[in-house]
Amino acid sequence: MFQAPRGTTDLLPEEQKYWRYIESKAVALAGRYGFGRIDTPVFEDSDLFVRSVGQGTDIVEKEMYTFEDRGGDSVTLRPEGTAPVCRAYLEHGMHNLPQPVRMYYFCPVFRYERPQAGRFREHHQFGLEVLGDADPSVDAEVIELAWRLMLSLGLKALNLFINSIGDAECRPAYIDELRSYYSAHQARLCAECQTRLERNPLRLLDCKVETCRALGDAAPRSADHLCDACKEHWASLRRYLDTMDIPYQIDHRLVRGLDYYTRSVFEIQPVDGGAQSTILGGGRYDGLIQELGGRPTPGV
Repeated sequence: MFQAPRGTTDLLPEEQKYWRYIESKAVALAGRYGFGRIDTPVFEDSDLFVRSVGQGTDIVEKEMYTFEDRGGDSVTLRPEGTAPVCRAYLEHGMHNLPQPVRMYYFCPVFRYERPQAGRFREHHQFGLEVLGDADPSVDAEVIELAWRLMLSLGLKALNLFINSIGDAECRPAYIDELRSYYSAHQARLCAECQTRLERNPLRLLDCKVETCRALGDAAPRSADHLCDACKEHWASLRRYLDTMDIPYQIDHRLVRGLDYYTRSVFEIQPVDGGAQSTILGGGRYDGLIQELGGRPTPGV
């Protein structure tokens, strides 16, 4: 007898009302904040994700469903939603629209992960993208919407974690210091982190292996290496969140698992959970549109 593929699940008729309830709450809230819906293809050119997500990330190295179609082109089932939306922004000339452009999506994404609690190979993702505005108030707006959505669903025992990881101006010096720090402790790193040390030491902060996590706790902090512009952005974001009465904690190890992030990053987790149980997460990506061939365009 056939069964659903490992890491996937069926959404049965009696479960649909719960699913539709969550979706309706998310869509209604996005609409109140001025977001319009966008739907992108379930598969894209593989290079889109290699260039955006990052060659040295877990997603690109181990988790993408990539295959060659009958025309000989390499295509990938989308592992996340931001890169396809940015591709659509460029392809359809949305830079000519009044900025910023606010879009949301609710779609399945696919990652070849080890099936476990909170981890599926197909899951649905609700995403928000704001393109064309560099002001930290936009970062705060996206975080506020995410926080309000959780509250509207009756989820209250939550932690919001934030961090700033700098930008193209100040991050290189921080990465050099991070590489120097981890090199001094290389023997204690897991095998995977040892291979990533030279190529992308920022990823080491995201490692879940206990010895690497302990090293990460004592590692240099990105917030201590910010340029003046990033310092002001970071301070402004925290002021906005304070004004909005949104409680947060600063997590200096928070970098997220994708290479396109700049400046602010955030995650919402249940109080009794951890990084593996993250419900929502995101951040700013001011260099992504340019990386995909467009002109410099800020995004969150």
